[in-house]
Amino acid sequence: MNADIIKKTYIKLMIVQFFGIVISAANSTIDTMITGLFLGADVIAATGLFAPVVTLIGLSYVFIIGFQILCSRSIGSGESRKVVSLFSTSTVFLTVCGVIISVSCLVFREQLALLLSGGKSTSNVTAILEDYIHGYSYGITFQILSGMTMVFLPLNNNTNLSYLSIVVMLVSNISLDLLSVKFELGAFGLGLATSISFLLSCLSMLPSFINKYKAVHIEFGDLCFSSLGEAAMLGLPSLMFTLGCTMKSYVMNMALMRNLGTPDVAVMNVQGNICSIMGAIPMGCANAFLSLGSIYYGEEDRNSLLALMKYALKTGIILSSAAMVLIISSSYYISDVFFSHDTEAFSISMNMLTLFPSFLVFNIIFSLFIKVYQFQGQTRLINILSLSENVIMAVLAAIFTPMLGSNAVWLSFPASELICIVIIMLSVFMYAGKITFLMPDWMKLPDAFGANEGQFMEFTITSMEQVMNISEKVIAFCTGRGISLRRSNIAGLAVEEMAGNVVAHGFREHKKNYVDLRVVHKDILTIRIRDNCPEFDPKKRLEQFANDDPAKNIGIKMIARLSDEMIYTNTAGINTVMIKLRDKA
Repeated sequence: MNADIIKKTYIKLMIVQFFGIVISAANSTIDTMITGLFLGADVIAATGLFAPVVTLIGLSYVFIIGFQILCSRSIGSGESRKVVSLFSTSTVFLTVCGVIISVSCLVFREQLALLLSGGKSTSNVTAILEDYIHGYSYGITFQILSGMTMVFLPLNNNTNLSYLSIVVMLVSNISLDLLSVKFELGAFGLGLATSISFLLSCLSMLPSFINKYKAVHIEFGDLCFSSLGEAAMLGLPSLMFTLGCTMKSYVMNMALMRNLGTPDVAVMNVQGNICSIMGAIPMGCANAFLSLGSIYYGEEDRNSLLALMKYALKTGIILSSAAMVLIISSSYYISDVFFSHDTEAFSISMNMLTLFPSFLVFNIIFSLFIKVYQFQGQTRLINILSLSENVIMAVLAAIFTPMLGSNAVWLSFPASELICIVIIMLSVFMYAGKITFLMPDWMKLPDAFGANEGQFMEFTITSMEQVMNISEKVIAFCTGRGISLRRSNIAGLAVEEMAGNVVAHGFREHKKNYVDLRVVHKDILTIRIRDNCPEFDPKKRLEQFANDDPAKNIGIKMIARLSDEMIYTNTAGINTVMIKLRDKA
C-alpha cells in the first residue's frame, strides 16, 4: 500500500502548496483588478513596474528552500532535534533580512521608483510608483515569513491552519483594498493593504510553530548559524531563478515601454498576475514533490522516490494541460475583467492569453527535474538551468519585440521552457553515456543510492493476524543479516508493539486503514512504520502519562527504552514512526 500512501500524501501537500501560492499571487492580482476598475491604466502600469522588486524579495526563498530541504532530510533520517534547530535559525535569519529590506525600500523609495520607471522623474507613473512602494514596504518582513511558514506547515500536518491563513490573507486584502479606494488613499493604500494582509496571515500560522510537540517548531536556545552556508548552497537555484526573473521583468518592461507603450506594459502586468496564479499548478506540484521527495531521499527510499516522481509528472502534466485550455478558452472574459473592450490593451490581452499558456505544460516537466537535482545537491546544472530559464526569455523578447511586437514576449515563455528541457535531455545522455529514457537515469540516481534487494523488507499490514507473522519474519531477516539475537528480538518486538498498537487502536470501521512497514539494515537497523490512522505521537503520550500506572502503555515504554532512537512525524496526515537500532555486542 506504499503507493497509495505516496499518492495521498502528495496530493494533500500539492493542494496546500497550490492554494498558498495562488492566494499569495492573488494579492497582487486583486490590486490590479481593483486598480483597473477604480484608478486607471497608469496605476496598473506603476504597480507592474514594481515587479522586479517583488521578485528580488523572493531571494528569501534561497534560504527558505535550502532550510526546507535540510529539515525534510533530517526528518527522513530521524534527526528530530536538528529539525527544530534548523527551523529556528531560519526564522531568526529571515526576520532580520526582512527588516533590512523593508527599511531600505522605505528610505530609498524615491530613488527606487525613478530607477524602475526608466529615469523619467517627471512621469506621473513614477510618482504613483513611489507611493505604492511606501505602502508595500511595511509588510516585506511578513511577506517573507508568510512564505516560509506556508512551506513548513505541511510538515506539521496543519493543513487546516494553512487554509485559514489563506482565507485570512485573501479576505483582508480585498477588504482593505476597497477601503483604500473609498478613502482615496491611492497607490499607497493598495500597497499598505497588501502589507497588512501578510501580517495577518503570519499571525494566523504562528500557533503551529510555538507548539513543542510539533516536528517543526521554534526554540531559540539551539540556533545553528553554521548551517546558513549549506542552506544557501541548496537554495542557490532559487537565487539564480530570482536573478533571472528580475532581469526578465526589467528587460521585458523596457522592451515594451520603448518599442510599444503603456498599454503593452499594462498587459504585461496582467500576464504576470495570470502567470503567478495559473503557474501555481506546476509550482505547487514541484514544491510538494520537493517536500516529500526530500524525506524519501533522507530515508534512502529509492522505490518510493521513483514512484513519487512518476506520479508527480503524470499529475502535473494533466493539471497544467487543463489550465492551459482554460486560459485560452477564457481569454475574452479574462481580458474583460481588466480592460474595456474599446481599448488597445484589450486586444493585446487577448493575444497574450492565447500565446503564452502552453509554457505551463513544459514548465512542470522542467520544474520537477530541477527539484530532484536540487535535493541531491547537483548545484552546477540546476544553477545554470535556473538562471537560463528566464535569461532565455528576456533575450528572445529583446531580440524579437521590434519585429513581432508584444507577441514576441508572450511566445518567449514556452520557447524558453522547451530549450531548457532539451538542455536537461542532453545532460542526461552525457550522465548515462547513452540515449536513455529510463526514470532513474533522468533523475540521475546513483546505483549505490538506497538499499539493495537483500538489505530491506517491506510489508503492508491490514489486520492484527498479520502482525505476529511479520514480526517473526523481521527477526529472521535480522539474524540472517548477522545482527545479534538480542537486537533481532528487539526489532521483532518493536514491530509487534508499534504496528500492533496502530491496528488495535488506530484502525476505524468503514475506512481503508493500513500500516506500511519498511525494515532496512545498512550501517544500522532502521524500522519505519507508516499509517493513515488518526495522529498519534508515542513520545508525546509517554510524556503525558509518565507518572500514571507503570503498566499503562508498557509496550511503547519498553520500545522507547530498548531502541537507540525513536522519532515520530506527521506529514500531511500520514503518521511515521522511525526506530533505530545499532548492533551491540
